[in-house]
Formats: sequence, C-alpha cells, structure tokens
Amino acid sequence: MSTDKLSTAITPRRRVAAVVLAAALLGAVVAPSVYAATNETTDTVAVVEIEGPVNTALADDVESELAAIRGNDSVGAVVLKIDTPGGAPVASERMYKAVQRTSQQMPVIASVQAMSASGGYYAMAPADDIYVLPTSQVGSIGLNAPSPQTIAPVTGPSGPDKAGGNEIQGWAEQQTLADTFVDAMMAERGDEFEMPREEVAQADVYLGTEAVQNGFADEIGSLNEAVHEAATRADLGDYRVDTRETGPDTGLPILLRTDSQVVAVYANDPGYADVEPMPSTYVHLEAVPHVDTVERFSGSDLGVDEATADGGGTGPAANDTAASLNGGVSA
Repeated sequence: MSTDKLSTAITPRRRVAAVVLAAALLGAVVAPSVYAATNETTDTVAVVEIEGPVNTALADDVESELAAIRGNDSVGAVVLKIDTPGGAPVASERMYKAVQRTSQQMPVIASVQAMSASGGYYAMAPADDIYVLPTSQVGSIGLNAPSPQTIAPVTGPSGPDKAGGNEIQGWAEQQTLADTFVDAMMAERGDEFEMPREEVAQADVYLGTEAVQNGFADEIGSLNEAVHEAATRADLGDYRVDTRETGPDTGLPILLRTDSQVVAVYANDPGYADVEPMPSTYVHLEAVPHVDTVERFSGSDLGVDEATADGGGTGPAANDTAASLNGGVSA
C-alpha cells in the first residue's frame, strides 16, 4: 500500500470523526440563524385604552405609552380603544399631538366604544380611520365655558391685570380655544366631513350610523375589526395584540356639572382641595352628571342626569364647598 493510499484512505473510525466534525461545523454556521428564528420578535398590534375624563394624568400616560410604542420595533400598528366625554383643552391637545406623531410612523385606527366626544374626538382625529359601533356617540366639536366675568384688578406694585379679569379679553380667549379645536378638526377630517365648517362648529353629537354617513367616522365595526384593519394596513401576518391601559390606577377625577360650570372632583366627600373648577373644557355636557351640590355623591346619584347630592357631608369644608358651587365657582 502506497503512502498516498495511506494518506487518503478513511477508516470507519475516521469516517465517524469526519461526520462529527462536519456536523459541528454545520452547526456553527446554522446555529446563529436558528437562534435568531426562535428569538424573532412577533409583529404586534398595540391597543391603547383611553377611558374616562381627559385630564393631565391621562395625557401624561397616553404620551408615554405612544412614545414607547414608537420606539418599539416589534409594534407595527396601534388601535386606540376610546370611551371618553372629553375634558381639559390642554390635555386633549397633548393627546392629539401624540396620536398625530404616531400616525406618521405607523397605522393608527381609533375604535370608539360608548363615546368619543369633544376632547376625546380631538385626541383621536389624526387616526387613519375611526371605527364606531352603531350606538357609539361622536362629535361635540366645540368649547364649553362659563361666561367671562369682569373682575377688578388689584392695586399695588404688580401688573394691573395680575389678579383681575377683562370680560372682552375673556370672550376673545374662549373664541380662540374654540377656533383652535375646529381648525384642527377641519385640517384632519375636512375632506371627510359632509358639511361646512360652520355646521361642524355647532358641536352636535352623532350616533355611529349617522357619523359614518356625515364623515365624523369611517366604518361601523367592533374593536376586533379595528385591530384586524390595523394589522392589514401594516402588512402584518401572524400578529399578537398587546393591550395597554392608560391613566393612573387612582386619582382620576369624576366630572360633575353644576348650574354654572364643570368641576373635577377627586374625593367622595370633598373639601376645597378636592374640587377643581374647570374654567373651560372640551367636554360633551350631556355626558356629565348634573348635581345641585358637591357635598357628597355616590354611584346612584350619578346614574340620574338631574341627580342631587344626598347631603351626607357634615364637615364645614364640605358645606362651604357646596355653598360655593351653588353660587358658581370662579376660576
């Protein structure tokens, strides 16, 4: 047997070793791709729940959630699950801007549950489509505010209007807030509205079926259908749904309206510190319970539109608060 034959011959033991070596080398090449496949992120539709009165705390959370979503490569689309009568103008505008930024990066579909009115409608307007149920309520594009009052300015070294108020200036500020709301809605959905700007500014509310006809909404459909549409627009194949709640676990106020204005109440037996007068709101008034006083209230009180407080408050702060509200709280 020649030296060449000795160098090229493969014994059974060498054949086994060669197979093992080849498998090891193949594994070294294939392993990274297998690892990547098993750890590949799943395409996700994020459902962001926006519920309750629109206020600073809710806006903070919505902004944070949407910012996190925009920075997450696994999220391909967003659905806004909305149920709100509206609320504070600044908070509504902040949410509007957050939704607008998100819709520039990925598909955003709004899914209205019972209601998305006033500030809630403002917030969701930049969505690519608005899905409603037949009985959902949307609209109320306008400002709610008590009539401005003239207040004498203070005298002294400070500016003359530091603690005063001019009625004409107050009306002008309210008109600016109202125009800002309507202008933004015309910019977002002017091509969809089947009515002129003047009629949009009437702040009417529409049921879902009518809203689709007049352009205040786009489709009749459930939350699941909105999620499917969002996934389709993002070209997602297999996807999962990640539901994200917004708003803190505690501290969300209850909106009530007195004869003079809307107030935010942060306690069941409130004193001065627990009642925050809201000088102007993007809120649908018919969705806010009316009370004669804010001395004390319960779930049963809020179930009736013209409910009155049951008079359970006994502390002087509660009585003083109720008296002040009955007389009209000034901001």
